[in-house]
Amino acid sequence: MSEDKINLLLVDDEEALLDSMRRRLELRGFRVIAVNSGEKALEVARTTPVDVAVVDVKMPGMGGKEVLLALKQEHPDMEVIIMTGHGSFDPHEKDLAGKMHACLAKPCDFASFQQTLMDAYRKSRK
Repeated sequence: MSEDKINLLLVDDEEALLDSMRRRLELRGFRVIAVNSGEKALEVARTTPVDVAVVDVKMPGMGGKEVLLALKQEHPDMEVIIMTGHGSFDPHEKDLAGKMHACLAKPCDFASFQQTLMDAYRKSRK
């Protein structure tokens, strides 16, 4: 990775997965803020620079779709990647068009995940 660290916001209510992803990404040079709810994600994004957000779809309280829409409304240049372990999420919904960088199925190959993060970061810098 380049000298510039990517500011990454991870949002998932599964604490073990969140911690594991945070550690793996920090070892690869990402600056990671990990939170376990959509509400906390919005608070963090309002006070901390975020280049890319990775948001789980199914969470108690504010779900991933709502987090995505709120993040994009408040931070239009932030790239958002949705992760889902549920087949009921439709990334092609009309109100989501053009708002997410990618939608990945959990679990996903870590190398592919890292490449998607890098692509999202490059897009956020244009």
